[in-house]
Amino acid sequence: MKKSDKIKLFRGKSKAFVFANLTRQNVFPCAEKLIDLLLKNKIETYMVPEAKEHISNSNIIFSEPENILSQVDIVFIIGGDGTILRAAKHAIKYDKPIIGINAGRLGFLSDIEAESLFEIEKLFKSGCPIEKRTVLEIENGENKTLAINDVFVSKSVPGKIAELFVECNGHEVCRYRADGIVLSTPDGSTAYSMSAGGPVLDTNLNAIIMTPVCPHSLISCSVVFSPEKIITVGSSLIFGEKELDVVVDGEKVFELSKDEKITIKCSEKSVKFINLSGRGFYEILNQKIIGRR
Repeated sequence: MKKSDKIKLFRGKSKAFVFANLTRQNVFPCAEKLIDLLLKNKIETYMVPEAKEHISNSNIIFSEPENILSQVDIVFIIGGDGTILRAAKHAIKYDKPIIGINAGRLGFLSDIEAESLFEIEKLFKSGCPIEKRTVLEIENGENKTLAINDVFVSKSVPGKIAELFVECNGHEVCRYRADGIVLSTPDGSTAYSMSAGGPVLDTNLNAIIMTPVCPHSLISCSVVFSPEKIITVGSSLIFGEKELDVVVDGEKVFELSKDEKITIKCSEKSVKFINLSGRGFYEILNQKIIGRR
């Protein structure tokens, strides 16, 4: 996928929203340092009202995201990958670029580590490119949600085998007896999909990866679909199953009752990651995944 124009912040003019997982003690020093840096550069800075209990700086403006995100220029997210996945969905809604700052363990979606906050100065000088990444749209009847990493369909009861069918543009692809099926973005290809044996895709690609989880079969290959395809998943039993769960980016969002299906497709929206560090996909892959062997 193509990179958009660079983003540059302007002292006294730009606005930022800071999401921080303040349930983690190690996030506090990073959050305070980031806030000091932004305010020092005269960036109008916002946080959620719940942060009042932890952040005492009187120059912070506390506001619900839906009230201000349309007006900000940039979103900072401090925490692990889970925090980034949750907060980034607010940014996607308002088409705002994000920077993930790792204060968790792996931090594959993060661009910089907590000790590298000084790199933010680049935003005031030359600016930084924005990388648009694929987002999946999942639909269940009138209910819709977005996935940055993946969607997982499985039985509600752990250890039970799900019997599922998969269609692509209305044509049957396969049927599985398995613990479940993961459908992921290229960003999510290094998460649950990879753990289930799926391929790793460069995040500049636009595609949907389908990988069965513990299939009851001697053949368990992944399938990669082109971005214009619409994938349908449901129970392959004649009378359906009542206990299928749909988990999106690690959070349960739907329960599929008898004869219900979900559709998955590439969304018209995208998640915009600011490349502050200058690192490419393969450098990150080596540092975060391969280098941890």
